[in-house]
Amino acid sequence: MAPSGRTVDTPPIEIRVARQDEAATLENMLHLYLHDLSPFTGATIGDDGRFAYPRLPQYWTVEGEAEGRVPYIILAGGEMAGFALKSSHSCLGRSAPVSNVSEFFVLRRWRGQGVGSMAARALFDRFAGPWEVAQLRNNAPAHAFWLQVIDDYTHHRFVEHDLKNERWNGFVRTFESPGGVPERSRGPGLGHQRTRISTSSLTGRVTRDR
Repeated sequence: MAPSGRTVDTPPIEIRVARQDEAATLENMLHLYLHDLSPFTGATIGDDGRFAYPRLPQYWTVEGEAEGRVPYIILAGGEMAGFALKSSHSCLGRSAPVSNVSEFFVLRRWRGQGVGSMAARALFDRFAGPWEVAQLRNNAPAHAFWLQVIDDYTHHRFVEHDLKNERWNGFVRTFESPGGVPERSRGPGLGHQRTRISTSSLTGRVTRDR
């Protein structure tokens, strides 16, 4: 049986750290990603006809390293299939170390084949400990995708925060990653332990600049 999130037709999935000389490649994919997000964010293109992502250079700086920023390229069957940007920013204002999916993108050619879910699981396995994954409230496709991925990955053990304030309007799911533990060693789910928290006033830095 294929691992959870993978179908029999899913190609081998790999994530690897993007080199600084691959920044232009990531920038090109970020343009596609931000275009996909624009119906939910209202973002507009610049005078050069592209969607800008000014924080990308930070992923190869000392400051970025201190902020836990790591850029990944997703490969499917050896072909470039997308990217993931990880940081240590906490949408909930937690002071303890946390891993955060800042941005995540799979090219249209590879969607619906389990590539995204397998890449997300590989990313979670890279960093043991607490994770946060946030989605804008109006981004229903992202909401459905991450709910399924995180529910499967954690065996229902996660907390869903429903935030609505001046800095964030959407969902933040928090959970613990065992860090590379084989699926069969994680133990069965202990019933459905999903918890949902709603708040309209949450202290701490809650912005999209993750």
